[in-house]
Amino acid sequence: MIPPRGTELATRRKQAEGNLLAVVSSPARRRRKSARWTESPVFVLFLLPAVIFLAFTSIYPLARTFWLSFHSWFMNRPNTDPQWVGLGEYQATLADEVFRTSALNTALFGVGTVAVEILLGLALALALTSGGGGIRVARSILLVPMIMTPVVVGVLWRILLFDRGLVNHLLSLIGLGPVFWFVDPFWAFAGVMLVDIWQWTPFVMIVLTAALASLPGEPFRAAQIDGASRWQIFRYITLPMLTPVLLVTALLRFMDAIKVFDTIYVLTGGGPGYATEMLSSYIYKQGLRYFNIGGAAAASWMFLLVIVGISIVMVRLRARAGRVE
Repeated sequence: MIPPRGTELATRRKQAEGNLLAVVSSPARRRRKSARWTESPVFVLFLLPAVIFLAFTSIYPLARTFWLSFHSWFMNRPNTDPQWVGLGEYQATLADEVFRTSALNTALFGVGTVAVEILLGLALALALTSGGGGIRVARSILLVPMIMTPVVVGVLWRILLFDRGLVNHLLSLIGLGPVFWFVDPFWAFAGVMLVDIWQWTPFVMIVLTAALASLPGEPFRAAQIDGASRWQIFRYITLPMLTPVLLVTALLRFMDAIKVFDTIYVLTGGGPGYATEMLSSYIYKQGLRYFNIGGAAAASWMFLLVIVGISIVMVRLRARAGRVE
């Protein structure tokens, strides 16, 4: 009989050790599983208040709104009940020109503000990563707009953008005429975008600053030794490594930007005309000004489905970028 070779002996030894571990660990695994089952009432007891609160504040309103979206109901009409219309409210909402205008405004506002905020935030993050004392002070000052409440931001910029406000005064000092921010539709839309960019660029900056600080230093040192320029280092090392963070930041900001309501409500109220009307203000007016509860519910659910779809796309792009990295 030929004795087994060394590799065969090692293989048999590993199999024996694996079988021994399986025999030893199976009782411990069963004990852990039984312990989980005995402790599950405690987990349920602690989670139950949060689940009940979430059900009453989120799940029930969503289900109720979904049910109302298939009914026609004007809440200001006394002694009336919701009337089943099927997809009638969805069709009426899609046929509404104001809804289409507000949807287009929301898309332009979200894409435009987020794109500028990502570019400015990345530029500020790259400029403020050196870490000196003055840099820390500048970083703290740049965070001030983000911590201000949106209503205060709206009131502040309404004063600044007034016909005889500070912005037009500064424009007159360089020989430019006044801009009627709240009269001209183009400048009104540009004004609300400017305010959002001013307020939320610091958020992008602080996220990307933390991301830059967490990047490993070895690739950068190797690129410097190889003689790569700053642009090449940024283009081929920094930017690819920051892509997952950029996608997540863009997703968070986009979902927040398209839900904007308070700042625009204080600044323009959706005007002039419907130049700055967003989906959030459209839903608010349909539900709480015109009391068209069915139309507001249908518009809300269409808005929600669009946000969910965009989120799924962005999450998949983030996962793909992570795999490439």
